[in-house]
Amino acid sequence: MPKAFSLAYGLDLDTEIASFWAWLHDSRGTGQASQQVRALVEAQREEIEGFVASEADPAAARLTLTLALALVGFHYASNQKLLNGLKDYGLIEPPGQQPTIFDTIIEPSLEGPEPPR
Repeated sequence: MPKAFSLAYGLDLDTEIASFWAWLHDSRGTGQASQQVRALVEAQREEIEGFVASEADPAAARLTLTLALALVGFHYASNQKLLNGLKDYGLIEPPGQQPTIFDTIIEPSLEGPEPPR
C-alpha cells in the first residue's frame, strides 16, 4: 500500500498501535467496552470456554484469547478504514454493480460461446 494513502487514511503505525490498545482495553474490560466487543465475545463464548478448559493454565489461556481478540478487532477496524478509503477513491464498486471492464479484458458472453464467423 502506498505510504501516502495509508497516512491519509490513518493507517500509520501510531494509529495501528492505538487501535490495538483500545481493543485490548475493551476486551479486558478495563475501558468502556463497546457493544461490538461484547457481541463478539458472546458469540464466541462456547469456543472461548472450550479453549480455556482444554489448557493447563486457564489464566494464561484467557490472556491469549484476550490478545487474539484485540488483534482481530484492530485488524478488522484497519481493513474497514482501508476499504472506506479505497471506496472514496472510486476503486471499489458497491455490491451488485458490474465492475469497470478495461480494453485489455474481454468480457465473456452471458449467453454462452459465440458462433464461429
